[in-house]
Amino acid sequence: MAKVLVPPPQAKSDEILAPSGGMYYSREAPDMDTFIKEGDHFEAGEPLFIVEVMKMFNKVNAPFSGVIEKCLIENDGEIIKKGQPIFKIVPDEKIETLSDEQIAKIKTQACSVFIDRI
Repeated sequence: MAKVLVPPPQAKSDEILAPSGGMYYSREAPDMDTFIKEGDHFEAGEPLFIVEVMKMFNKVNAPFSGVIEKCLIENDGEIIKKGQPIFKIVPDEKIETLSDEQIAKIKTQACSVFIDRI
């Protein structure tokens, strides 16, 4: 049971990962257009793809906005696993990664400001 409850691996800032395993579908029905194609811009909350698990079709919505650079899954009906990269993206908001030293410096400054107020 612990294996089921483990969250998927941390996504890089330029990927959308599968939230669960199942079958990947890029559209709601075979005669409909795909939710999103390479080069399309998407907003947070828009559906990107569908994962079918035990006849339950779950739409996966975008957690943030950006542009699809590349779709890593080629065909509908492919089996995907939890944490698998689905899209390479270019996010609208650039994510800044801080080093441990930078985080320590920010914490020290915040504590100093707090202590000076006392």
